[in-house]
Amino acid sequence: MAGKYPGRFAAIAPICGGILMPDISRQQSPDDLKPYTDAAKKIGANTPTWIFHGGDDSVVPVAESRRMNDAMKALGGEVHYTEYPGINHNSWDKAYAEPELITWMLSKNTDTKTNK
Repeated sequence: MAGKYPGRFAAIAPICGGILMPDISRQQSPDDLKPYTDAAKKIGANTPTWIFHGGDDSVVPVAESRRMNDAMKALGGEVHYTEYPGINHNSWDKAYAEPELITWMLSKNTDTKTNK
């Protein structure tokens, strides 16, 4: 959604997300960051992002979020990454319980000059 409507969201918090389908992601060369770079460019560097993923996710490979984190950082945007060791696909339980998540999201706005 953030890539389809850049600038519409004050901040995003993808949880166990992926760019590629899991079977393709598992075959993806770690050096091929193009799909992630393309997605990051669509979202834009002005959209603060906090990525969450379970370290033992058996549904969406954790490499998906790691690669997206790297792509967003390369654009120079505000990006945070939290990986939960030992957690499978339901990492949203921990993400939504993060004490700073709501405060962080509510501190953002779509005015890119004040979105820090």
